[in-house]
Amino acid sequence: MAKVKKPLVLWTGTFNYAHEVVSRHTWAPTWASAKNRMLRRIADEHGVDYRRVFEIFDGTRDNFIVEMEEKR
Repeated sequence: MAKVKKPLVLWTGTFNYAHEVVSRHTWAPTWASAKNRMLRRIADEHGVDYRRVFEIFDGTRDNFIVEMEEKR
């Protein structure tokens, strides 16, 4: 049986990172995968290990928001 792909959704994320507000957009099927993609991109852009960025945005503080923009 073929696996059915979930439709992609455009997500917008706003993160309070290193004393600045960072906004990112990505296409992903779920909220969790969108957040993961955005955090990895932020880590790459700032030259830090992605685990450090994931620790900052682990959900224990109110320092980010990821919202759905539109469905494809």
